[in-house]
Amino acid sequence: MRVTIEPYDPAWAEEFQKAKTSLEDILKDVQYISIEHVGSTSIPGLFAKPVIDIDIIIKPSSLSATRIALVGAGYTDCGEMDVPGRHAYRQPGYDKHGAAHGERTTEGHLRRNTYAMIEGCAALKNHLDVRTVLLEDAALREEYGALKRTLADREFKNIGAYARAKSNILQKILRSAGWTDEDFAPVIAADS
Repeated sequence: MRVTIEPYDPAWAEEFQKAKTSLEDILKDVQYISIEHVGSTSIPGLFAKPVIDIDIIIKPSSLSATRIALVGAGYTDCGEMDVPGRHAYRQPGYDKHGAAHGERTTEGHLRRNTYAMIEGCAALKNHLDVRTVLLEDAALREEYGALKRTLADREFKNIGAYARAKSNILQKILRSAGWTDEDFAPVIAADS
């Protein structure tokens, strides 16, 4: 499989806002902390796979209600997918195996990765720290974008292989955010 990589598009922020408004309605009876645009499409100027990554930050006590609301709205519950604290959901119309590689929906809309993230988990810290560093550090943003453009020309066995191909630069980004070997332990465990 190949991953689609495109230059930054300001419409991605608008797509996130539409998705966020929809999620706020779906989760109107659920206690959540925030709904965050994360991933490469949240970084102006960064080449990205045109897939909107969304973190719904919750306390553990809200996980069941979040799941019920999302599944009731047509989302597919994919579970933690070996990443503790990160509960993945496919948008309506896609099953557990319908990973987003950058292709559009049949209606031409962007695909989304939606996660219910347990407050304080390593996966959430990863998403937020990567976003913060890339918003602030133009050199790392350019280096990451250049790698993604190179990876767009490669064939991958699956989306996990693509993610692993980015692990060195992501570790560099997270080290820039102050991550220690101890911070990386749960991330490395999830990747193995």
